[in-house]
Amino acid sequence: MLKYLLIAVVVVWLLYSPFLRKARQLKRKQRPAATTATTGPAQPPQVEDMVACAHCGVHLPASEACRDTAGRAYCSAAHRDAGPSSH
Repeated sequence: MLKYLLIAVVVVWLLYSPFLRKARQLKRKQRPAATTATTGPAQPPQVEDMVACAHCGVHLPASEACRDTAGRAYCSAAHRDAGPSSH
C-alpha cells in the first residue's frame, strides 16, 4: 500500500513540478507565435454595397442580387419573375 502512495506522490510532483510547469508554459507561448508568423497579417474585411429586394425588401450584397431588365435588384429569381411589390 505504501508503494502505491509513493508512486502517486511522485506522479503528482512530476505533474506540478516547477521545472515541468515552466517547460509547458514555454511550449504554449511558442505555439501561437509560430501559427501567426506563417499566416501573415490579417486582411481587413471587404466592404460591399447592400441593396434591397424590390419584391420583399430583404437586404443583400449587390453582387448576389438578381437584376431585371430595368436594373432593379431582387433576392432570388422567383422574386424577379414575380416583379416589384405593389406596396
